[in-house]
Amino acid sequence: MHIVKLNITGKEVGSEEFFECTNYYFQSLYGTKQIINEEWQYEPIDNGLSLNFFCPEKDSYSEKNSTIYGIKWKKRIEGELKCKFDFRHMGLDPEFGKTIIPKKREFLILKTTRFSPIIEGSSLNQIPLYKIPYTHHDGECYNDINFWENNYERVEGLWFNGIVGERWAQNQLQNHDSDLSKQGIDCCKKIEEVTQIPTYYFLFNYRAWGQKKDKERKCPICGNDWLIDGSTFNDFYAFKCDDCRLISELSSNR
Repeated sequence: MHIVKLNITGKEVGSEEFFECTNYYFQSLYGTKQIINEEWQYEPIDNGLSLNFFCPEKDSYSEKNSTIYGIKWKKRIEGELKCKFDFRHMGLDPEFGKTIIPKKREFLILKTTRFSPIIEGSSLNQIPLYKIPYTHHDGECYNDINFWENNYERVEGLWFNGIVGERWAQNQLQNHDSDLSKQGIDCCKKIEEVTQIPTYYFLFNYRAWGQKKDKERKCPICGNDWLIDGSTFNDFYAFKCDDCRLISELSSNR
């Protein structure tokens, strides 16, 4: 993961309109996974402000990877607010190290992860959204995936905190016919359509019914065997149905 410093200078830096426009601009960069910061902290510099981004590639932030919305907000900040952008590559983040973005993609998995919800199925390396064609119905962004990801993270947080809505949240996460799963499966269908790469939806699994019974589970849609021989609960996925495009894990709640 690359660290990129952005210095923004100009007379309007710090104004209410400046913060509104930059917020929309950075949200757009995050929505394409050009940056992985969900939050950003400004630091004062001469005649402006500075902040750091984490990027999958050195030039992830560039306009060639942006949506028309990201480009629009950047040009508004530069044109109307007369601000200047200065991006500087600072090196690799010591915690993440180098990000491997696979070019060969056997199949894809949709699952919330640290910086992108799209995972290459064989290598398990993550693929930034800007590396695939647009999936939203407007043909200009990835809002369908962004909306699902936001919903998933909120439901997952509700389950993790427990007590309030825990059972409902778990059902949303692990049942293929929940509203959340249906939304994600629709995203998978669109991803497969635009990439021509098989795309699977990841079903959460946290059932307290023992490993033997867990391994006897069938695909919840077609009812066929889908256990991958030799799988353990340490594996990223242990179940895979090629017909129904579903992937799941062995429960760690044994």
